[in-house]
Amino acid sequence: MDRYAAQKHKELTNILERHASPRSPWLPAERRAGPVALAEHRANHCVVCFPPAGAGAGFFRAWPSSLPRHRLAPVQLPGREERFGEEPMEDAKAMARAVAAAISAEDWESVVLLGYSFGALMAFETAYLLEQQGLSICHLIACARAAPQSRPQDTVADLPDEEFLAYVRDLGGLPDEVEAEPELIEIVLPILRADFRANDSYFQPADVCIKAPITTISGRGDPATSHGRDEAWSERTSGCHKLVSVDGGHFFILEEPEITFDHIDDVLASSTRTARSPQ
Repeated sequence: MDRYAAQKHKELTNILERHASPRSPWLPAERRAGPVALAEHRANHCVVCFPPAGAGAGFFRAWPSSLPRHRLAPVQLPGREERFGEEPMEDAKAMARAVAAAISAEDWESVVLLGYSFGALMAFETAYLLEQQGLSICHLIACARAAPQSRPQDTVADLPDEEFLAYVRDLGGLPDEVEAEPELIEIVLPILRADFRANDSYFQPADVCIKAPITTISGRGDPATSHGRDEAWSERTSGCHKLVSVDGGHFFILEEPEITFDHIDDVLASSTRTARSPQ
């Protein structure tokens, strides 16, 4: 092999190695979807997606068809889907540290973090950790969650089974297939309780914020984000904050999917353009 061919082979190998996904259970390669964008100059952009309480990466299974321009990397938390055999964790900060480490191991040039409900809290904590490491986050999209509380709150996870499940049902958080199969409730219940404990025990002082801009998307009929608790996300960023309200309750993404995805796509497209612009 002559020197030119050897150099080209080395360059190709480096490209393939950079874009090979490390084997992290937190960001499973088989769950990722969307364009790799290798042909575009410095367009290595990814949206890391955090699911709501009790859900796994499968929550985002249908999202690529509605966001075809963007590469999505869903987060898989312990205890669900391919990580079913693992014990669910009850510490949001510990989980965020693991996700932040998995993101740091990637070579993405620009990253957006998107979280739904409990996932929005996880996305915020992960963004905070990454920024503390000196990594820049393009944007945080917080869906269906009030701004992170400044102190822990009494958890609903300790309620008796029926009361706890009634609370989750009121949020619209139990899929029809789970409701139809009582044995599935027994499987999902420990995961839900763990996520709610992680959510309710989370603490960051009120003055802790991130540099990344935040867009909050909330349902007008969602009690979880009512009374200005969605607007309070503006206090969690030193950058700009935008509040988007759509019709629907806590799971407005199922009630108004087209409108919601249009809003998300607009944010992602704007973030991508900003990341590509010369500094």
